[in-house]
Amino acid sequence: MKSFFKYFRIFFIVLMFMNFYACALIQSTPESLEKEIKIWLSENEFDEIDDAIKDIDNKDKKFQSIAKQKNKINKQKNRFIEKTSNSAQAYINGNKWQLALDTYNSALEKIENEPRLSKERKQLLLKRDLKVSALRKEMLMKRANALISYKEIYSKLHALVPQDYSAQFDINRYEKDRIEVAGYLKTCGDHAKKQKQYITARDCYSLSNKLVPDKQKSNWVAKIDSQLKSKSDKKRYDELLNAYKSAFKKEEYMKARLHLNTLLAIDPSHKKAKNLLTALNKKVREQASIKITLGRELYSKKKINDALLVWQQALLLEPDNEELIQLVSRAEKVSKKIQSLEKTQ
Repeated sequence: MKSFFKYFRIFFIVLMFMNFYACALIQSTPESLEKEIKIWLSENEFDEIDDAIKDIDNKDKKFQSIAKQKNKINKQKNRFIEKTSNSAQAYINGNKWQLALDTYNSALEKIENEPRLSKERKQLLLKRDLKVSALRKEMLMKRANALISYKEIYSKLHALVPQDYSAQFDINRYEKDRIEVAGYLKTCGDHAKKQKQYITARDCYSLSNKLVPDKQKSNWVAKIDSQLKSKSDKKRYDELLNAYKSAFKKEEYMKARLHLNTLLAIDPSHKKAKNLLTALNKKVREQASIKITLGRELYSKKKINDALLVWQQALLLEPDNEELIQLVSRAEKVSKKIQSLEKTQ
C-alpha cells in the first residue's frame, strides 16, 4: 500500500509538470493577443503588454498588426508617465504627500522600475522624511522648552507640600518626562554632530543640559559655539578679502583699504590682512606721488584746473596728506581768482 501511494505521488508530480510545460508551449493567437492588449491599454498595464510582445518577431506576418502598435503603445506609455508625474506634483504642491506617494505606487505597479517615476518617488520620500524629521525636532524642542519653564514651578510645589501624594505624583511624572526628553535631546545632539549639523547639535545639547545639567554636555556646547564662531569668522574674512581683491583690481583703492581695515577691526592679528594693507598703502603712496608730480607739471604750464583735478584725485587716495591738502587749497584759490578776472573782462 505504501508503495502504491509512493508511485501515485510521483505520477501526480510528473503529470502536473507536463501540464505546466504544455501550457507554456501554447502561444496566444494574434486575435486573442490583440484583444488582451486592448484591455491592458485601457488599464495602462504596460508591463503586461511588454511581457506579451517582447518575443514577437516583427517579420512574422501573423503578428505584423501587433508589431505596428508598438509606437502607439510607447506614446500612450509616455503620456501615462507624464500624467502620473503631473498629478503627483500637484498633490505635493497641495501638501497631500500620501496621495502623491499613492499615485507613484499605483503607476509603478503597472510600469515597474520606470526610471523617471522611480526617481521622482525616491525624491518625494527623501523630502517627506526631511520634513518629518524637522517637525519631530520642532516638537521635541517645544516640549523641552515647556518642561524647562515648569522646572521652577515644580520646585516650589515640592517645597510647599513635600508629603502631599497628589503633588508628588505630578512632580514624579514631571521628573520622568524631564529625564526622558533630556535623553532624546542628547541623542539628537549626537546624531547632528556626526552629520556635522553643528547648529542643531548645539541647540539639542544646550536644551538637554538645561533639563539635566551635565559637564560633558556643557563642554560640547562650548566647543561647538567656538567652532561655529571660527567658521563664521572665516566666512566673513573670506568675504572681506574677496571684496578687497575686487576693489584693488578695479583700482578702487579707498574701497580696498576699507575692506582690509574692517577685517583688521574684527581680528587685529590677521597676518594676511596686515601684509596686504602694507602693500596697498605703498601702492597708494606711489600713485599719489605720481599724481602730485603730474599736477605740478600742469600747474607750471598754467593749466590750473587740470592740475587741481589731478591733485583732488590724489587727495582721495591720501586724504591726510598735508602736501596735497595745501596744493589743492592753493590751486582752488588761484582757480577762483582766474574765474573772477574772466567775469570782469
